[in-house]
Amino acid sequence: MRSLRRTFAVFAAALVFGPGTALAIGHGTPDGSPPAEEAVCDDLIGAGYGLCVAFCEANDCDQFPTKKGNKKACEALRTNYARITGELAFPCEVVPDPGDS
Repeated sequence: MRSLRRTFAVFAAALVFGPGTALAIGHGTPDGSPPAEEAVCDDLIGAGYGLCVAFCEANDCDQFPTKKGNKKACEALRTNYARITGELAFPCEVVPDPGDS
């Protein structure tokens, strides 16, 4: 079920953020790892989850923020994520505190 939800979230984000994102999904992600194999967003639900998958897993904005065609999509994802969740950083951008281990 989670895989189906993730797939839906990625394609919904592709429709919202334009054909450049859809093409990136169709030809692989920038880091070469399909969103279905990544789990950084698994603790989120709803729109926050979908935006996280699009930012962290499908577009890999944390690793390739200025990749051609990615900058505008990453900025829009960040703006919407902050508006919806109140968080300024995505889970893939948060560096764990060494004292938390």
